[in-house]
Amino acid sequence: MQLKPGFIIENFKIVSMLGEGGMGIVYKALDLKLERYVALKVLNPQAYQNPQFLERFKREAKNQAKLNHPNLVAVYGFTDQYKLLGIVMEYVEGETLEKYIEKRGRLDYFEAMTIMEHILAGVGYAHSKGFIHRDIKPSNVIISREGIVKIMDFGISKSMFEKSITRTGTKIGTLLYMSPEQLKAEEPTRQSDIYSIGVTLYEMVAGIPPFNYTTEFEIMEGHLKKNPPKISTVVSNVPGELDKIIQKAMEKSIYKRYSNCELFLADVQALMRKAETFKTQKVTAPVKKKSKSSNIKFYLIALLVLTLFGLLFYFSFGLIKDFWTEMKSGKFSTEDSTFVPYKTNPAYTNLGNLKIVSTGTNKNLSSVYFVDRLSGYACGEEGTIIKTVDGGENWLMIPSFDGMNFNNLYFFNISDGIIIGDNGDLYVTKDSATTLNKVALPVGERLLKIYFYDNYNGYVTGANGVILKTSDQGNTWSLTSTQTNEHILNIFFTNRDLGFSVGRSGTVLKTTDSGNSWTPLKRFTNNYLRCVYFIDTQKGFVAGAGGQVFKTENGGKDWKKIETEIISGIIGIKFTDDKHGFAVSGKGEFLYSADSGETWNLNRTGRYVNLTDMSVSPTNDVYFSGLNGIVLKQDK
Repeated sequence: MQLKPGFIIENFKIVSMLGEGGMGIVYKALDLKLERYVALKVLNPQAYQNPQFLERFKREAKNQAKLNHPNLVAVYGFTDQYKLLGIVMEYVEGETLEKYIEKRGRLDYFEAMTIMEHILAGVGYAHSKGFIHRDIKPSNVIISREGIVKIMDFGISKSMFEKSITRTGTKIGTLLYMSPEQLKAEEPTRQSDIYSIGVTLYEMVAGIPPFNYTTEFEIMEGHLKKNPPKISTVVSNVPGELDKIIQKAMEKSIYKRYSNCELFLADVQALMRKAETFKTQKVTAPVKKKSKSSNIKFYLIALLVLTLFGLLFYFSFGLIKDFWTEMKSGKFSTEDSTFVPYKTNPAYTNLGNLKIVSTGTNKNLSSVYFVDRLSGYACGEEGTIIKTVDGGENWLMIPSFDGMNFNNLYFFNISDGIIIGDNGDLYVTKDSATTLNKVALPVGERLLKIYFYDNYNGYVTGANGVILKTSDQGNTWSLTSTQTNEHILNIFFTNRDLGFSVGRSGTVLKTTDSGNSWTPLKRFTNNYLRCVYFIDTQKGFVAGAGGQVFKTENGGKDWKKIETEIISGIIGIKFTDDKHGFAVSGKGEFLYSADSGETWNLNRTGRYVNLTDMSVSPTNDVYFSGLNGIVLKQDK
């Protein structure tokens, strides 16, 4: 029985159906108590008729709700009403790894390994807590709009419903990833999950599973008796080390496989380091162009080669801020016939030169902000606030503020700042966040982003259309009129009066009276928008889910979608002048533009990280915060 939109189970209101599988139907639902979207998997009615199953299901749901890892889809609990049994889970906007592979055909092996890093981190964590998935496959892995990889259905898997994997009716889609011991109806172990992860890695790189046969018998025989084809014989330019990793993960005997995810992960990361080193040393040869004269052709090639080496030398020892300065001065004009475009310029391979610095915490960080070249702060979950005074090389943990989840911070100088949190709380500090003083606010909604036009006039965005305004450095706040109930995720002012804000469901608001009132603009996308940046009063950009970038040249009246090469959500966008800008995704990918945002060229950092925020210091140094205590900075 399919539930209709508007139907309420306990405190969950059905919004729409997301999908249907062997266990039941998954719905998008609204948690009426917490005012957030969840995924509600309502199990098949026959599940309710088995008392033993009911008891086991509730016990496992309670246990799984204790799992807390950024690479696992969180389970919040279960529902039991109207003889409808449901699992309440984190709602993740994105697409499954299965669909991602279908869209791409197959993945570059380096990208596949970066995804594996996070699959192994999540599965390894669950294994350490005593959980076995039993059904790992690309359709049970989701990549969020922000580029975060998450495993679904951990612990509450198909094995709860079926004692025998080999019983009639088992779907081929599941058999393709089954370990030999599961096919023989033996008790699955951690090594069973590792086998399935090995199959998933193979499929990411090859585009098809290793035993991609048409009948159940052939698939089972492949898992039980055959070795997977070497990936290097299926795909060119794949290192032999990857063959060894896959072969070890897919050994027939559990005793010959990786004994745990940590060992599997260590081999993956070792190969990634080797590949990353190779990429930094590799110089792409310039593309040869046809010419009427062989002499002209020779000199043209020579000129291009010299240009490439010159640029490579410059960028290998330069910083992004140096690049910006030179671009502004016109030294590297993109109109110069000898300039090599972004896509063929080897200097851009590691233009970001980002490195992970130790912060002393593994808590998820939600925000980072640098006051000057040396002084910066970051904040996150469970009251985490950290501080640096040496440009991010070392971080000091400020005593924990238990029970608080901080979403964003802003500092006017090294000591005075503002911090906002999940519970609608806003704090000011005058002593470098050693003490926080709570400020009375006209609303109690969750607060999301801080923006200051100058040292006195600022704004805070929040859930349900909230935009707060201050004119005294955050000591008092007033509620503005926004005419929307959507979450407002970011804000930007081109001058004292003209500003724009963006949010969920494609919301774009505009103000012409210093933010006292806001007018919704015509909607041009239904996806969330997280970033907004205007070069002047007419030309601006918004970006967000799925790597989407939109441009306006008439102050927001019309918007044009700009195609990009990424699907992960964009977390930051900035222009250094009217031509040159960059955008960054939550997956750690960079988009660069040298033509006022008409085209964007992709540059991967070589690191697969889950980023949450970006800060550009007054000296144009760039920093990022991320999950698991990650802070990235430019490596000088």
